[in-house]
Amino acid sequence: MLRLIWRLGRLLAVLLVLALALYLGRPYLLTAIGRYLVTEHPLAKADLVLVLSGNAFLRVPEAARIYHEGFAPKILLTNEPKERGMDDLQRQGIRFLDRQETAITILEALRIPRSAILTIQEGADSTRSEMLTVARFLKSHPVKRLIIVTSKSHTTRAYKIFATGLEPGIQLIMRPAPDDPFDPTRWWQDRMDAKDVLHEYQALADFWRLRLWAMVVGQFRTVPSPVTVR
Repeated sequence: MLRLIWRLGRLLAVLLVLALALYLGRPYLLTAIGRYLVTEHPLAKADLVLVLSGNAFLRVPEAARIYHEGFAPKILLTNEPKERGMDDLQRQGIRFLDRQETAITILEALRIPRSAILTIQEGADSTRSEMLTVARFLKSHPVKRLIIVTSKSHTTRAYKIFATGLEPGIQLIMRPAPDDPFDPTRWWQDRMDAKDVLHEYQALADFWRLRLWAMVVGQFRTVPSPVTVR
């Protein structure tokens, strides 16, 4: 009986120590979780700047800055599927800019010549499908080095997806949009940042699910249907 009490006491003590360690180390753990999502590489001369779809007001100006500083001669814009109801409105004569056209307008306002802007018309509804459209584009526009601009919390997942899916000889440089307010050291204190972190880890889990399947079947593109997460 005494031995049982002693063992229970030791177990309780261990649990208390672990709980205290987790409590004291919570900020460091949460910061590590946020920082893992951000991948950034030093800028270098490249053949092309790729701006991933979404958050154009944050991402596109960084691509323009990279162009003006002479790191790449061309900017490539991906596209998204049309939103529901868009075709009906256009049939009624209501004209408005889609997201790619908005990005082009921003670039031209930032003094990027139209001849330096390349576009992919095919819509992509996830980062993985976006990578596949870019891979098809690069077959006729080969590059050796590619700068990818996206939101801060999206950079790690985007890097993993593009590094896995593009030709192995292409060097990738990840550039998070500097004006993106995401803060990896305080994300749990901001509702939007917290939503971004939860979304990215859900999407990373899907990425690793596909990678695991790839290891089983022996090739990346023979995969189960992916969950659609941007």
